[in-house]
Amino acid sequence: MSASAKHVPRSYLPADVRRTHLLDVAGGLVRGGGWSALSMQGLAIAAGVSRQLVYERFGSLDELTLATLTHLFERAYARAEAIVAAGNDLDRTLRAGFEQILDMPPEERQALRALAAGDLGARPALARARARLRNRIAAIWVPYVAQQTGADDAEATALAWMSITAGWGLADLVADGTLARRRAIDAYVRFVRASLAAWGTSR
Repeated sequence: MSASAKHVPRSYLPADVRRTHLLDVAGGLVRGGGWSALSMQGLAIAAGVSRQLVYERFGSLDELTLATLTHLFERAYARAEAIVAAGNDLDRTLRAGFEQILDMPPEERQALRALAAGDLGARPALARARARLRNRIAAIWVPYVAQQTGADDAEATALAWMSITAGWGLADLVADGTLARRRAIDAYVRFVRASLAAWGTSR
């Protein structure tokens, strides 16, 4: 054990504080190396605790992965729900939704995007986390898209994910300096508004 680990009174941390600390560290691992970087042993090393303690708090990699997913994105879910519930017009809602994507730390946005895309191998824990993530996002945005267009659930799901993935792509252009933030927001709002309008009038 390192000298720094010896001086931290971890045994006296309340259980909820300990869990939050471990999830903060787990989130850092995901931001830095993607979901494949998350493991029970890796978390123990990064947090300076025993692997036994990690297993006592989470039980399995599946449980740790799902807990980390919730810890990383729960505030984003809540903000998205508030954006939709605000009842603003379409342009303001789209603008606020895209600004939420832009305001996420780039590493966190990439972790979210990679998990949603499912391009992470066949780990069961990641498959379950991906399903939970997609269900949470869909529960917020699919009903809104259906309300705007009159599309059925399958069509609204396709339109919602098309809009979300377009937002991720534009956010990458802002992050690397290719596109100014304001122009990206305007482009996103115009693109999604036109797509929803075209879908609605084509029915």
